[in-house]
Amino acid sequence: SFGCRVAIQRMSANASRPEIRIRHLLTGERARLPDPPECVGGVLFSDDLILAFTPWHRDIYYCRIGDAQWQAARCDECYHVYSLMFVKGTLYALIYPNYRLAVVELDKNYVVLSFLGDELSPQTVPKSSVAWLAECQGELMLIIEIRLYRVFQWGSGERKWARTHSLGGCSLFFNMHEFAGCLGPDHPGVRRDCLYFTGSLGNWSEYSLVDRSLHEIIADYPGQAVRKDFVPLAWVLPSIC
Repeated sequence: SFGCRVAIQRMSANASRPEIRIRHLLTGERARLPDPPECVGGVLFSDDLILAFTPWHRDIYYCRIGDAQWQAARCDECYHVYSLMFVKGTLYALIYPNYRLAVVELDKNYVVLSFLGDELSPQTVPKSSVAWLAECQGELMLIIEIRLYRVFQWGSGERKWARTHSLGGCSLFFNMHEFAGCLGPDHPGVRRDCLYFTGSLGNWSEYSLVDRSLHEIIADYPGQAVRKDFVPLAWVLPSIC
């Protein structure tokens, strides 16, 4: 999800490929996208451009609403996409191995990577950790989960990541580990300098960069599943629509 737009991926029993639909939750506007060649792990929006990818894979699929099919662009054999993020119209990627940051250009069937800065050390991204990109008030951010969370901000002048313990009063929202949006410090009911994550069983969590506290909340909502099945939740942030 991003703002009020939600991507819904569904795989029916008789289908050979998944189906993806886009829906605007405030206006009710719907759009069905072409069926992607495979299940995807992440969907990004940039105006009417839609990107789909799966972490650790080489392919990025892209199309615009109304297109008849996806276009597939592929990285060189030694590179795999780990995370993607649009910031001010520029597409960035965290590339595996070594978690290097790169600017991405989609040239028909090719992913063209322009690397920025050095690779991240094993001390910054240990083997058991998870890392992904985010955006905060126009700045590119890197979130690393090592039991708790570490937050880094990209310095374009220094061309390197710098750890930060403040988001300037903002809070970042994630659907599982997919970035969903950033809210500024003027939103009541939202703690400043926090990370919010949805879970897989109808729960969500709040992590504070200030006191490093982590709180898990069980969502109680109409129509929730009775059994503890996989229940995907998504943040809906009308203020950034």
